[in-house]
Amino acid sequence: MRFQKQMKVSARATALALAIGVVGVLVTALPAWATAPAVTSVSPISGARGTAVTITGTSFNTPAVTSVTIGGAAATFNVVNDTSITTSVPCAAPLGAGDIIVNNGTASPNTAADDFLVTASAAPTITSFAPAAGPVGTVVTITGTNFCGATQVLFNATVATVFTVVSATSITATVPAGATTGLIHVTTPVLPAAASATNFGVGTPPTITSFTPTSGPVGTTVTITGTNLTGVTAVKFNLTSAVTIGTSTATSVTAKVPTAATTGKITVTTPVASVVSATDFTVTAAPTVTKHHRSVTLHLKGSLIASGNVHVNDGFNACRSHVTVKIQRLVNGAWKTVGTDQTDAAGKYSKSVNDQAGKYRALAKKKVLNGGDDVCVVDTSPPAHHS
Repeated sequence: MRFQKQMKVSARATALALAIGVVGVLVTALPAWATAPAVTSVSPISGARGTAVTITGTSFNTPAVTSVTIGGAAATFNVVNDTSITTSVPCAAPLGAGDIIVNNGTASPNTAADDFLVTASAAPTITSFAPAAGPVGTVVTITGTNFCGATQVLFNATVATVFTVVSATSITATVPAGATTGLIHVTTPVLPAAASATNFGVGTPPTITSFTPTSGPVGTTVTITGTNLTGVTAVKFNLTSAVTIGTSTATSVTAKVPTAATTGKITVTTPVASVVSATDFTVTAAPTVTKHHRSVTLHLKGSLIASGNVHVNDGFNACRSHVTVKIQRLVNGAWKTVGTDQTDAAGKYSKSVNDQAGKYRALAKKKVLNGGDDVCVVDTSPPAHHS
């Protein structure tokens, strides 16, 4: 009997010694400079689940804070520096007043002097989602407010069977089978449900890999190359809609630079989504075109020689040299070309044609020079009669 009592005392002594040893290990594990955190203020002091909260105090990095709770619920947090922590009210925080507790692993976690008041949530809102489009099975991150307790996520009225409420401001949802392009909705116990401002495109979104040319004036035809471009519904040059869109294929579409377009990105929209080019299309000034007016003379002699001169009214002599001149005869009310010649450097021409009576004229053809900067305007001579 005495032996049994001695055994119990010995066991208790051993357990006590082990406990003291463990505590000693824990205490010695903390660095000598370890200090318990101190909370001096919280801002704001109330808010719904998801509300951003800033905690001010001391020793948040000596050592670093390991946990923050609000009303007993663990909150995600960021230690900004030794005197500041940012966090948000977690979805699990109960309504009403509750403690904010900051712990950095020391023996004395610190509690804010005043309780934080968790208030009822308002109706949810959706501010954005990413990606903007994708096929069935795509995981979409929905950002907004008041998502705690969300009961349903829909893609254009099709229920998402897989979704996770990450926080009061974030939900991840998988695009369900049967979903079509349309708005995203999130339902919570507080109505009305939230609706996205723009459509989520179900399918493979388009891409732009290049476009050519990369610059040009209004009216330039641009070929845009990429993927999934079938059924393009709109092309914009720096947000200005293109006036003409060619038939699109899976890999390309053509569009003309519209009036009022300015330098900027090209946007292509398909039934699935819109895509913006990585680089700018540069809208250049339209070339200045100078029109040079001319006069052409016609003389008929013998049987039958048509000759004359092309004169330039403004002295731009390039419009008189090597100009194609057509000799035309009026036949049944229409002018028929019966001969063609080119002027020499001085603007003279001479052409022998079939000797037929009638009314004749000379026509100096239009000529474009210097890349379109200069245009020699077409001109016809007064009619001449030959009998």
